[in-house]
Amino acid sequence: MIRLPATVILAAMLLLGLVAGGPAYAVRSPHAAPPDDVESEDTGLHLLREAAVAGRSRGYSGTQYVTAWGASGATSAVLEVRNVPGKGLTVRAEPSGSVRTADPGTPAGGMSSPSEVMLEVLARNYRVVAAGEGFTCGRPARLVDVLRADGTTAARYWLDESGGPVLRRELMDAEGRVVSAGAFVDLTLDPVARGTAVSVMAAGGLDLAELPRLESEGRRFPRALPGRLELFAAHDTPPGYVYLGYSDGLSVVSVFIQSGMLDEERLRGWHAEQREGHTIWVRDPAGQETIWASGGHVYTVFADAPADMVDAAVAALPHEPVPDDLWTRLGRGASRLLSWVNPFG
Repeated sequence: MIRLPATVILAAMLLLGLVAGGPAYAVRSPHAAPPDDVESEDTGLHLLREAAVAGRSRGYSGTQYVTAWGASGATSAVLEVRNVPGKGLTVRAEPSGSVRTADPGTPAGGMSSPSEVMLEVLARNYRVVAAGEGFTCGRPARLVDVLRADGTTAARYWLDESGGPVLRRELMDAEGRVVSAGAFVDLTLDPVARGTAVSVMAAGGLDLAELPRLESEGRRFPRALPGRLELFAAHDTPPGYVYLGYSDGLSVVSVFIQSGMLDEERLRGWHAEQREGHTIWVRDPAGQETIWASGGHVYTVFADAPADMVDAAVAALPHEPVPDDLWTRLGRGASRLLSWVNPFG
């Protein structure tokens, strides 16, 4: 396991506001322009799309710090990332020490490059506006705000001004509190090769090709969850899971379903909660990881979303009663599963 210098950890904590009481914004330039007032214009959407494509198609390496806040506390991780065009993003997460190849538009990849389908969902649910200039990670950046229908800010992005990836991303709840944030502490961009052309599809796309087959097998999944979360991905995932991905364009709720019963004895580090008469298990202080049994299946949820959105999504999924004598029959590697999709390890 690599040991990151203490100065890197401290810089990351200061960057995301974990020292001195809570998350804080990077300082805007004194010439920052206010968001566009024309309700029909998404003046920042093309900027975010360009940064998302750069995050997948341009070579770079660096250190990201990600954190999520919840009612019980915060969960954080340091990600050492390296993106090689044509090969993908490699992520080493600390403190877990796990190394994986990840999509940069997923929680495991730091959520720094939303896929094209996420951008389409984003445009349906929010207004995306250019918001001037800023500075973060020692680099000049363009600011993009994502606004709700009532004009409040749902997210803010810092986009590398020199054509690199998203430098910083913050999600805010309805009260204006930052509930999830990720930022580069340092970033090195590879030179751009001449003649390089990137299509829009480099930013990812809809992943529902397997849905008809899954439905033909008698499986039925909700096409939407509360919070305007839309189903954008559904496929089999080894070993024996069905993966469902939901997004409102900003947040992602990942649902993994496997046949079997839940083995409570394997859930070390998890604690049980009673919600509306059902037992679910929660592991992290931010409430982003949950698992429960229902109707002969085990549901595992990992999210990068505000806590109220996660709670509503979990409540909307099946919670059928399970006979007491079945609860400890079988368990299927929730911790290993989450190690693949969870940047916090």
